[in-house]
Amino acid sequence: MRRTKLSWLLWVAVAFVIYGAGLPRERYRDVERSFNAGRWPGLVGAVRAYVTNDGDVRRYFAYAQASRGRPYQSYFIRSADAWRQAFAAHEAYRPDEWPTITPVRPLCPYRDYLVEYPPGFFAVALPPAWLAHDDPDRYVKLFEGFMALLLTGAFVLVVTTLRRVGAGRVPRSALAWAALATFLLGVVATHRYDAAVALALVVALSALAADRPLGAGVALGIAIALKGTPALAFPVVALHALRERRHRELATATLAMLATTALIFLPAVASAGGRLFETLRYHAARPVQIESTWGAALGLVHAFAPAWVTVEKTFGSTNVAGRLGPLANQLSTLATLAGLLAVYIFTWRRLAAVDGDDPPDRDARARIALESAAATFAVFIALGKVCSPQYLVWLLPLGVGLSLDDRRRSPLILLLALSGLTQLVYPVLYGRLESLRPGVCALVLLRNGLLLAWAGMLLGRRAASPPGPGLDARLLN
Repeated sequence: MRRTKLSWLLWVAVAFVIYGAGLPRERYRDVERSFNAGRWPGLVGAVRAYVTNDGDVRRYFAYAQASRGRPYQSYFIRSADAWRQAFAAHEAYRPDEWPTITPVRPLCPYRDYLVEYPPGFFAVALPPAWLAHDDPDRYVKLFEGFMALLLTGAFVLVVTTLRRVGAGRVPRSALAWAALATFLLGVVATHRYDAAVALALVVALSALAADRPLGAGVALGIAIALKGTPALAFPVVALHALRERRHRELATATLAMLATTALIFLPAVASAGGRLFETLRYHAARPVQIESTWGAALGLVHAFAPAWVTVEKTFGSTNVAGRLGPLANQLSTLATLAGLLAVYIFTWRRLAAVDGDDPPDRDARARIALESAAATFAVFIALGKVCSPQYLVWLLPLGVGLSLDDRRRSPLILLLALSGLTQLVYPVLYGRLESLRPGVCALVLLRNGLLLAWAGMLLGRRAASPPGPGLDARLLN
């Protein structure tokens, strides 16, 4: 009981206290000016400035405010054509220099201004805006607390699910390990809306493990409406159902997923029409991002052939372009498709291996589905053309639980290491990465390589391994 309380204390300290201690915008500017003038603002001020990192949250606030007809920061509210012109002109990222505008009427998302995210995003962004009373600093605090709550729910549900399917190695101190992994990953865990995606994914996979196809389909539909990429988990759901010979349940889950996604998209389709697809065109046009495997590889090429690789800040990120940019883009697509196909093939084979048991171990199949879903996102993140640090939040709750549910220490060590490297790359060394320094590019490649190795460990587990001695008792308890 004492260890459980300590785990909760550590989790609250990280997710709510430390990561909720960012500065209001005006005070942050004061600290920034002190740094630029060579003055030390004090340890507390420096730490609070470091954990502020609220640029994306303020973008969410602008989207939400514009849709409500309330004052919004005009930098973020533009049409797709206006954004393309800004990218072509290499416009600097200075949102604070743009005025706050009060519209005469609510603006229509996707029709009146481009939104980078699918329509489900507004279900996450709007509730804190209703409570913020047009105060952006209050919105930031409310949003970060909201994400911390969702991430808490995701971790708790993962532990509950793993224990229900016979994963007896998940310790009572699991939340303490979750706190450590979250601390190592950085403030992107609660300062982006990806915690909502993580929770929706966990709910879907938990429902799958509990043989609730309707719940799995609805939750997966919500996850897809939030981000889009959770659709990659559907083949794992389908393979699990097909191996179980549950065709009716698969049909139920599929219809529920499609209906849920359609219902969430319907208002945006009705109001914006074809303009909704500007979001898809926006992401399809994105070049290779600097934190991707391919961007880091081009960064190393830059050390030997500077004229072949250039850096551009577009699409809300730092990207690599130049002579090798199109080739890297094509390679990322091919590698991602090949990697995902390999995960699905391994999943089918592992599920088939359980058929050798008499009777087949359904809990083992459920664990395989959880492991394969985590591996799917790890491969997508490591091989895709865009690799933002917040993407790791999608698999953080599931990843911590699965890493603890192992006789070996290596999955947990790998997960903690790659989480720490992620924060080291962004934001600590990001300026050097933007300058394509070879050492930082090598760190990105190392991080992504560890992510692939971690996915390989999940896929390489024995299908129905019985609980064993596990980690050292002091580590578990």
